[in-house]
Parts: sequence; C-alpha cells; structure tokens
Amino acid sequence: MTITNAIKRYDRWTKFFVLDLGVESVVFSAPSGHRTVRSAFLHQPANLVYDDHGYERIVSDGDIVIAVRFTPTELGTYGWKAFNSNQEVVEKGELECETSNHPGFVVISERDGRYFECSNGEAICVFGINLCSASSYPLSEGKEFQISDQFGTLGLLDYNRWFHEFSENGGNFVRLWLSSSYFEPETGIAGDLDLVKLARLDQVVELARVYGIRLKFCLEHFRTLDPFRSEWSNRVLEHPLNGKHPKDMDDWFTNEEWQSLWWRKVEAYVARYGDDPVVMAWELWNEINACSTSSWSILRDWTKTTASKLQPLVPNQLVVNSLGSFDKAEWKPVYDDFHMDQLAFQQVHRYLDQGAELDICHQAFRLGVDAVQQTKRKDRPVLLAETGAVNDCHTGPFRWYRADHQGVIFHDTVYPALFAGAAGPGQIWHWDEYVDKNNLWHLFRPLHKLMDGIDLPSENFVPFELTNDQVWLLGLSGKNHLIGLARSRGDDWQRLFIQGIKPQKLEGLNINLSEWSKQTGHVQFISPWHDGLEYSQDYSGTLAFPDFEISSLFKIQYSNSI
Repeated sequence: MTITNAIKRYDRWTKFFVLDLGVESVVFSAPSGHRTVRSAFLHQPANLVYDDHGYERIVSDGDIVIAVRFTPTELGTYGWKAFNSNQEVVEKGELECETSNHPGFVVISERDGRYFECSNGEAICVFGINLCSASSYPLSEGKEFQISDQFGTLGLLDYNRWFHEFSENGGNFVRLWLSSSYFEPETGIAGDLDLVKLARLDQVVELARVYGIRLKFCLEHFRTLDPFRSEWSNRVLEHPLNGKHPKDMDDWFTNEEWQSLWWRKVEAYVARYGDDPVVMAWELWNEINACSTSSWSILRDWTKTTASKLQPLVPNQLVVNSLGSFDKAEWKPVYDDFHMDQLAFQQVHRYLDQGAELDICHQAFRLGVDAVQQTKRKDRPVLLAETGAVNDCHTGPFRWYRADHQGVIFHDTVYPALFAGAAGPGQIWHWDEYVDKNNLWHLFRPLHKLMDGIDLPSENFVPFELTNDQVWLLGLSGKNHLIGLARSRGDDWQRLFIQGIKPQKLEGLNINLSEWSKQTGHVQFISPWHDGLEYSQDYSGTLAFPDFEISSLFKIQYSNSI
C-alpha cells in the first residue's frame, strides 16, 4: 500500500515500524533522483512527568518500535522503501515535500569562509550560549537540614524557560553536553544504551525546533577512567562481555575494541539526529587536551580519525572539537595543531582568570579579542565557544558574579569576540550561576539589534582597533557597514566591584574613523545598558558619541548602500 504524507521543506519526518518488520534502513528517492539512506533505530516512547515539587521523571509509554527520521530538501514527491537485514523491501510509500520559509542547514559560507550561512544563502550570525545540562538539586532525607545522595531536576522545564529567554533576546545557538548526567544514555556497560534517556533528548531537540534554536552536540567530556572514582570528569565503563575496564585513557583512545563499543552510541545518535537542521554541529569532546593521556599526539590523531569518520555520516552538519582554556603559553602549539582540515570551524575557550599564567587572561575586555586573533584562520569561522570568569585556576564560578547585576563581566567576555573577526560573540559558560540568576538574557538583544540587516559574508569585514586614554574601540570595516564597540577604559570590574565606584559618564567623545571609513552615511548608536536605547546621526568621518557609561555599540550604514 502506498502512503502519501505532506511535510514542509527542511521539517523533520518520522516514520514508525513494528519490531516484527525488522527494518534496518530506509532509502529515500528525491524528485531529482538523488538517493539518501537513513538508518533505522529502536525507539522507546516516553513521557516527562513532574511531581508537585516540579521535579522531572521520564517514564516509558508503550512498546519499543523501530523508527526512521528524514529531512526533505527538494520540493516535490519523494519515494521511500524500508529494507530489512536481508535487503528485502518490507514497506514503501511516498512523501510530498512542500515549500516553506525554513532557511535550511547551517554551512560554511562560500562567499567568505570566516562566516556561516544557511542552505538558502541567508547569512547567520551565531549568538550562542552553553546550556549544557539541566540544573540539579539535592533531595531531602525528610529531616531538618539532612540531604540524601539523590538529586532532582526540573529538566525540560528549565530548558523551556532558558530557550524562551534566549530566543526572545536574539539567541540562536545552544551547546548541549550529551555526556552530562541529564542526557547520557550509555549505562555503565560500554555500548549499552538506555532508550528512555534518548527519548528525553528527543524532547529537548524538539523544544529547540520550536524556538528556532540550532544545537551543538558535545559527545563526551570525561578525562579519566577510574572504576573507583566518582566525580564529574571521571567515567566508569565495563566491557559487555568480560566485565573488564579500560586500563587508562590511552587504552580507551587507541584500543579498537573500546572504540567500536563507543561508536555504537555515536551511530545511535546519528540515526536519530543526523540530517536534522536543528543540529548545526557535532563536537567530539569537551576540552580534549585535558584528558589524562600520555601524549597530545594520541588525542590529535584520534580527533583527525574520528572527525574523518563522522563527517560522511552527517554530510549536512558540521564536525568540530574543542580544547581547554587558552591560559598558558604551552597551549599555543596545541591550538595551532587544531587547524585541521577535518574540523569544519575553529573553537577557542578562554576565561577571565586571575590565576592564569597568561596575563591577557586577567584582562576581561581583552581576553576574547586575543583568543580569536591567536586561533582564527582565513578559510574557517572561529568561535569563542566558552568564556566567562572563574576563581583562580578554575576553582569555581567567579566570586563577583553575585554583585554583577548589570552584567559587566558578561559584556566584557561575550561582546568583543565578534569585533575581532569571530563568526559571532563569545558564548558564556555559567548560564545558571550567573546569566540566569542575574537575569542577564537581555544583554544578547543589543548585539542582535546591531547585526540586524548585516550580511556577514558579503561585507568582507576587516577587524581594526583604536585606543586612546578614554576608550578601547573595536570595529569591523566592511563594504556596506562599519560596526563597532567603544568601551570605557576606566570602569573595569575591579573598580566597580572591589572599590565600589559607580561608572563614570563619558561625555563629548569624538573618534575619527577616516582611516577605516572614508565614506559618508548614517550612524546608529545602541546602548547595551539602557534597554538598548538608540541614538542616530549622520556620519562623515568622525563619530560624535552620545554621552554613555561603560560602553556603546555603533553601526554605520554607508550612503551608497542605503
């Protein structure tokens, strides 16, 4: 029997089969004749339920079925055929792809490889944040001040609120740790997957789809393999046949048997989320150089091999990896080693850290600029993919976060990267302890306003910097626009928080930009602080800033582009 289904272009189509059919793959034939093979997977229907405290549980709901997911990219009628392990057709049908306004997958721009665009050629500036896992809360033992060893989570309720706040203020890119306790589907047995946990990830992905958010899936984050240790950076794994544990991290990375077991999980992810426009990128590891291996070469070679194997499985998505905070001189050659053809774009992590070896990490407004300059390439985008502030040597979230209700540290670590040539502003880490607690979501909005109407790949932007006694000024000079950020040099976090001095108003600031802009046009000033307050004037070579505190964004649109 032929079944016809209608679906919008770039939407997600899901088909369920009973287990008895033994479906292993489905072949889709596009109107052009192009064929796509999607692997089938086991799916456990499940529901998220909440108690009267709001704590989340996920419970199965019905029998396990076989499922396949597919994203149509061509208008017209697709044919599909489901095959079993004997390559016999057990079911077939048709799928009608209708027009939509969806821009498609995120890709590296062919017009300017430093930036991203979508399948339809529409530019995308990446406004990102780390929302790696749902928050957890220790549960009571039922006695005053006594807590158990159990934890509760608000789960999807957290993600719904975060996604809402983020997208309302212009956010469009979120990093998830699939290896966090909230998402990790692998049990203590290597290669053994909890289908109910995968159903939970399904719901977060669908929530991202609702809010128009792209995702980066970080596959792993563990750094040690100790069967007797319990901490966030350790993983306990047992072989499914003999009960043995990996000898150490070298063994895990180089032993084909452990790698084969790991690929069971990766292939399960790919079957579910490969070819999905919501998933912009797959990140192999969080800060892989922090793993306790005997040499960097093991991690470098594993990255090249694994990225080369994964990329053909997810041809419409991007494969990347990440390194630890760039806070020591010894990390420079390691970051240089990450200029691999196997990685779709570059990433750098760096925090305000007074305990860091590099002095630049002590300078909140400067650290992101230097990080981008040190790691960027001419042919690939770069993102400051983790930033924020920490107590010395990453011993905890920054002690002054609690005083920073205005978001000065957020501004100084997130904003500058864009003007140094990154494909978007920096992506802050402490989303729960800082951004959410201090309600700083609105600080994405001024940057989003600034970038409205700017097609990054068409501008041929050149980063520049002008500094005087009053301000640091960062800018991007382009074909149709010049955009920038002026930051008062006097009001750093130490003056504001330690000394308790209120921000000083900069009055009558004039900056000559004729070296970088000889055209005339119109300039729009946007305040990051006063609900995006805007002010505009004509431009003919000199910027006459309205009075401001801490910083001001500006955008010059040239007359010949109006």
